[in-house]
Amino acid sequence: MKSSTVQFITALFIFGCSAVMAQNVPGFRQYRFNALVLNPAQAGSNDFSDVSVMGTQYWVGMPGAPQTGTISGNFKVFDNFGVGAAVIADQTGPVNSTNVDLMGAYHLKLGQKWKLSAGLKLSAINHSVVTSELATYTSNDPDMMENLSTGLSYNAGFGFLAYSKNFFIGASLPRVASLRFDRMDMSTFVDDKGGYLAYGGGVFKINEQFELRPSLLGLFGYGGPAVIDLNVVSTIKNLIDVGLTYQWKGNVGAILGINIQDKLFVGYSYSYPVNNMNRVSIQSHEIALRLKFNKKINSADSPRFFN
Repeated sequence: MKSSTVQFITALFIFGCSAVMAQNVPGFRQYRFNALVLNPAQAGSNDFSDVSVMGTQYWVGMPGAPQTGTISGNFKVFDNFGVGAAVIADQTGPVNSTNVDLMGAYHLKLGQKWKLSAGLKLSAINHSVVTSELATYTSNDPDMMENLSTGLSYNAGFGFLAYSKNFFIGASLPRVASLRFDRMDMSTFVDDKGGYLAYGGGVFKINEQFELRPSLLGLFGYGGPAVIDLNVVSTIKNLIDVGLTYQWKGNVGAILGINIQDKLFVGYSYSYPVNNMNRVSIQSHEIALRLKFNKKINSADSPRFFN
């Protein structure tokens, strides 16, 4: 392969694979309503079951900007066991990614206030690059005549979550095995492991009508720079959410949501890049919908942050 093509593919994969990880995990500004994508130990951690849909469009106006869509279901089966499923589709330029995940988690009581959850995730994955969408310096380059793909591959992940009614801390390894492409060894250019993440936060009741919900999330070791997300969301009368979000060396943004009869949540987030990306785009948008059902009454140990 010509050196110019090598450099182009290398840059593409570093950007594409990093975007996939960053978009699918901490890139979601409203991940408090889609925590299952962070950690399989979240399955069954609430006192209700739910189905969530989220869509994110980053860097509006930039050709090939990342787009991510997720649909997930989190189901409480027993008091100490939950299951979940998620489909995550991501596109960054010619790089496409689709993940189908199945999760299960066991919840162990540690005392009157705290629980410890351990979760396992099984994944079916496909990553591909449509090389026909790329322009190179060499015409008819044989290495650019055929698309790159992992094919249908399988992986696994695991995580842990310690939580009480008002506080939580979790950690997970989203992918334990490396990705393998069908006709090219990309390990020289790209860290093909999934990295690991850690997060924590809680809810502080200011008065009968106002709650403050801060959270912090970090993604490390996935082949790109560390990603640190800070969210501070205020909930008014258990009806309206207003908050701010900040990603270290990434973007700042605002969150607005409404809780309809404690069954349907509709949320919107706007982000503005504070790095060099603001030279090509000044806006990213995210929409979240979540439907809750089978809620337990007067639960004393569900983590309020994820309600």
